Amino acid sequence: MTALLALITVVAWGTWIPMAQAARGVPQRLRTFYVTVGNFAFATVALVSSGGHLSSGWREFWLPLVGGLVWTAGNYSAFRATEAIGLARAAGSWTPLNVITAFVWGALLFGELKSFSSTRFTVVALALVFVLVGVLLIVRSQDAAGASPSVVTLAGPPVSTSKAGNTYRRGLLWAVAAGLLWGSYFVPAQWAKVPTQVANFPLALGILTAGFVFALPAGESFRLSLRVTTLEFAAGLLFGAGNLALLGLVSRVGTGVGFTIAQLSLLVNASIGIWVFKMPEPGSRAARIVLAGILIAGIGGGVIGVVK
Repeated sequence: MTALLALITVVAWGTWIPMAQAARGVPQRLRTFYVTVGNFAFATVALVSSGGHLSSGWREFWLPLVGGLVWTAGNYSAFRATEAIGLARAAGSWTPLNVITAFVWGALLFGELKSFSSTRFTVVALALVFVLVGVLLIVRSQDAAGASPSVVTLAGPPVSTSKAGNTYRRGLLWAVAAGLLWGSYFVPAQWAKVPTQVANFPLALGILTAGFVFALPAGESFRLSLRVTTLEFAAGLLFGAGNLALLGLVSRVGTGVGFTIAQLSLLVNASIGIWVFKMPEPGSRAARIVLAGILIAGIGGGVIGVVK
């Protein structure tokens, strides 16, 4: 069962962001909102089908809801990072931060490293070094693409090199924010120590609430075409499936390790970013550097998962 939960999490998390970013010209606030609606619909169906019940207690309801608010802030940051520097580089930047943040929370709040022997701790430390080296390669891949006259973003036309540097730095800052927030969102639900099916619905409600709040300040119509609405909604359903599987996985293998395994979705969404969105261009030196970084970071994440 643990292996199945891990597989569902990795595949779902590896594909929902590319699906959400597939349509061009959609404001990231609205992408975020419709994804949160899809996730809420999935959580509602999961609650009803499991025969679960709701409670207004602070552990059962309010802690997971706070986690949902944090997730949506991370989601918006991830979408902005993807828009600025491409999915491969953005995901390759926020993923290691997710891992490190989750391990810090796991150690500080749940004492998950107390039972580690010196050998296991050394192995985990070396694996984290692999993860960091991998992401540094991904970040440095921009240097390999620096000679090109323009940079194409998911949002639209090429951007001149005079602006590309600022766009890249801004994208990295959004990716850092996504890494810190997404590495923390599930902690309140885990801290509550309630069953997965109990925590998932208030978590989804918090996600939806924050998604609505994010969409309001833009002053834009919430209406999108049927095709785009369906695409964003489906992306939310896909995330919901992966998120429910992750909560079950974390309850079995621990916070830090479970979330680290989930970050292997980087191998999926970064590959899609290269070969579908062509950021960076497939076959280019920058793309090869990104793929090398993904491989190295993936090895580190896999070792961390196995060590537990």
